Amino acid sequence: MFNFFDELKKNMQKLEKLENFNLINLSNKIIYVEGHRGLVTLSKDIVAFKIKGGRVVVEGQDLFLVELSENTIKISGVIKKVESF
Repeated sequence: MFNFFDELKKNMQKLEKLENFNLINLSNKIIYVEGHRGLVTLSKDIVAFKIKGGRVVVEGQDLFLVELSENTIKISGVIKKVESF
């Protein structure tokens, strides 16, 4: 069976952090994340959350949480930058 995330990971460099969560960026307006480990920072300009082995920081304007559950986050706004540490 075809799995979008598995296919994407096969075509990208092997980075251990990529195997720990799934992130979809839709037109720099919505970010959907599966596999987060908790919210660290929440403001209109920065949303940061933990992942296994690191952290992801989303920078932008007018950012807000559309959805937050035990392992998923959906962020909306004007997304300018996404970094993983």
